[in-house]
Amino acid sequence: MTLKKRIYKILGLIFFGLGLFGYYMPVFPGTIFMIIAAYFFMNSSDSLYKKIVNNPIYGSPIKQYVENNIISIKSKLVILLSIWIATFFSMYILINVKYSLALKIIGITMSAIGTFFVLRAKNK
Repeated sequence: MTLKKRIYKILGLIFFGLGLFGYYMPVFPGTIFMIIAAYFFMNSSDSLYKKIVNNPIYGSPIKQYVENNIISIKSKLVILLSIWIATFFSMYILINVKYSLALKIIGITMSAIGTFFVLRAKNK
């Protein structure tokens, strides 16, 4: 196994762990980390990639996004609402925090990037 594949496998395992954590913890996103893990496993370990995309609970939407760049309209709505509600909630919390303007700009920028990728995906 090449060094690149080993690094991808390690990163895949880290993001897989974050994804599992996200599926059991409210507010923490799970699917995005599973998508990232699937990407790393797709390039390092076929067996781990297949375990993610063939999982009966979360495999189908991950496989659709990774292989075909498809997100259902209902999922897009949930994702976008989640992104922007969390962003505005964070902006409210950061009112009196040192460097709050920089943090707000970073938060809005990250949310805009996420929105771009969600809207760019094909509809199911």
